Amino acid sequence: MTLLLSLLLACADDPAKGRAPSEDFQSSESVRVLTPTNGETVTSPFVLTFEAGEDVRSVYLRSGSNMVVTSTTVTDGAGELIVTLAPGRHSLELYAEGARGGILSFHDLVVRVAAPEESWVTITSPTDGTTRATPVGFTFEASDNVETIELTVDGVLVGTTEPDRLYSVPLAATGDEQHAVARGYDLAGAFVGEDEIDFTPIDGTSPDASSMNDRVTARLATYPTDGSYGYYWPADGDWYGTTQDIEYLGEVVAEGDPEHRSYCVGLTFEVMMLSFLEVDAETGGDGWLNGVSVADLDDLRVDWFVRDLWGDGPGVALDNYGLGERVTDLEMVEPGDFIQFWRHSGSGHNAIFVGWERDPEDDAIIGVRYWSTQGSTDGVDYNEEFFGSSGSRIDPGYFYASRMWMPEDWAPWR
Repeated sequence: MTLLLSLLLACADDPAKGRAPSEDFQSSESVRVLTPTNGETVTSPFVLTFEAGEDVRSVYLRSGSNMVVTSTTVTDGAGELIVTLAPGRHSLELYAEGARGGILSFHDLVVRVAAPEESWVTITSPTDGTTRATPVGFTFEASDNVETIELTVDGVLVGTTEPDRLYSVPLAATGDEQHAVARGYDLAGAFVGEDEIDFTPIDGTSPDASSMNDRVTARLATYPTDGSYGYYWPADGDWYGTTQDIEYLGEVVAEGDPEHRSYCVGLTFEVMMLSFLEVDAETGGDGWLNGVSVADLDDLRVDWFVRDLWGDGPGVALDNYGLGERVTDLEMVEPGDFIQFWRHSGSGHNAIFVGWERDPEDDAIIGVRYWSTQGSTDGVDYNEEFFGSSGSRIDPGYFYASRMWMPEDWAPWR
């Protein structure tokens, strides 16, 4: 996946809130699968729909080394492919080609093909073959007749849950691959279908509290939420998405928008920098962000803006430059932590954590409340989204949180 597409999708708004998926899609060389979404279960044949930038002349679809759909001409920036696959789980890559040939970009996703007329259960997160910090968040999709799902890991029953619900499982972080099986049962308790994956649980982080979180959350209140600080994603240019000029070591490192508009990764980068500058001034610091030069800061910004589809942004930047650490246990995430998350649709968002949305019956985490800028709130405001197993719901396997340290806690990075 090209860096440009990952940056575009890292801020893509939630289609479930009334915005078309294409509204944040503006790269001339990019292609994006709209349906099915990552992890979705389909029956064969199915229709794969996509949108493409103006420089994309054709697309083709592969599954590993196998060509699934040969090169197909793109008309008016969108199209659909009829896909026939055998039952099972398939990793797909949709490639975009230019006028002179050659790959411009690609979009990858996983689908599971179920046999027609049969009941089914699909583990949509974690993805087969991936490594996840414990506790591991599972989500499941299932046919309509499935009421409960029984999960076993390496032959040990770990619990029972329901479809389309986040199920967090504390597992021994062996570092070895483990085998998970989800078995679905109908209302009468009869077995109706199952799915299985392999994944590797590893140790998570145990971060300490940081006073920088208090600085971050206090700064959020200084931004109006009346629409005057709007959301804006330009089609081109090198604007860094900040509402105001950001100065560092005597240079303007990010020019602010005259109308105070921003996009998500630009706004959280702004909050991070302003929080640091405030602390640095109050403590009589030297003005340096842990020895980061102006040139280094540009590389840090690229990390922050997310280099890869499905990737972290702030967590990578803070870790790479000794400024903070990731928070892998959802129950340890605190207000003021920086978050990057991806939806099953392949769109994502970058924000600052405010709190969890919880099920009133069992207090389980079902969603997240955050502060950022997004089209659905007409710019800077608080918002909430929910975990789930498909579509525009958040994939827990690609929910990242990170915490910035105070200067006295910074670590060497060179």
